[in-house]
Amino acid sequence: MKTVADNWGSILAGLRQLDDTVVEVGWFDQDAATIAYINDRGSADGKHPPPRPVLTPGGEAVREDVQRAWARTVRNVMHGGGSGAVASGAQRVAEIVEQGVRDAIDGVQPPNAPETIGNKHGYTAPLRGFSPDRIWNKLTTRITSPSDETVDDG
Repeated sequence: MKTVADNWGSILAGLRQLDDTVVEVGWFDQDAATIAYINDRGSADGKHPPPRPVLTPGGEAVREDVQRAWARTVRNVMHGGGSGAVASGAQRVAEIVEQGVRDAIDGVQPPNAPETIGNKHGYTAPLRGFSPDRIWNKLTTRITSPSDETVDDG
């Protein structure tokens, strides 16, 4: 019998790390998160804008790309790529989702009300503003992988 690869330990460790890896995309700055939430939910009272969700639609728009990136990551782990394959795959997924959300921000409707445009110094795009453009600039990613930490059993 021909042995093609004998790195099951590395493969299993990579799969465990992959299972523990979490990719988050959003607003982790409290001020930006509040603004994003208000815009996502909107209000009927006229004190806040109408609903302009971007996180869920942006993620949904790139769902197939994310699935392909995770499949590629699993393939790379199975070929012995280890933690490097997991880290690069997670980073790629984060980039894909972040771009999906940014595309949703650029395409969001309805347009700003005339009063809002005046308050934003003539900036007409919803969810975008003059400096600081908190929705755009504070959108970020976080990747955590508890398996990255080495545990010494003594």
